Amino acid sequence: AANVMKAKDVLLKGLEKFPKNSRILEGLMQLYTTEEGVGDPADLVGMIDKSLESDSDNVDLWFGRGRIFYALKDYDQSIESFKKVVELKPDLYEGNYFLGVFYTIKAEELLSELNSKQYSSQAAYDADLKEVNAIYMEAIPWLEKALELKPEDPSSVELLKSICFRLRDEEGMMDKYTKYNEMFKKIQGQQ
Repeated sequence: AANVMKAKDVLLKGLEKFPKNSRILEGLMQLYTTEEGVGDPADLVGMIDKSLESDSDNVDLWFGRGRIFYALKDYDQSIESFKKVVELKPDLYEGNYFLGVFYTIKAEELLSELNSKQYSSQAAYDADLKEVNAIYMEAIPWLEKALELKPEDPSSVELLKSICFRLRDEEGMMDKYTKYNEMFKKIQGQQ
């Protein structure tokens, strides 16, 4: 544990001197999110936001911010951060892919809440489900863009396939499911 704290001190001092250094941020993220008792990852957000004040177009900082909020299970904030990543670098595969992933995870969290609730009527359940499905829907364009940037990307194809299947009753989604399912089978066959 002493080594971990030493590493933390070194990295924090480094961050003060080099707030833009994404390696230092990554190292801190790693420590804060994997080691017990290092500290509150929310402290890192404060540091990043301070750096963003003077350097608001820094893709690495937004990327790091999104990853920290993901670790904190604050999916809305991680989505906001990654929207900024994509705005600054529209053709960054990781930006588009992670944005799709964060929307999917947000929808999955809401879905499990929904499934644990007691509903008095089918109508109330359906209304909530419609909201969840709308969030799943938001993931699709980002994942499709990721697939465009990295064709035959198994991760994007698999996620698109499962989301489109979940939304198969929505207009046009069954066709998309069929398309991505075929693509997925083809990729699987090649591996």
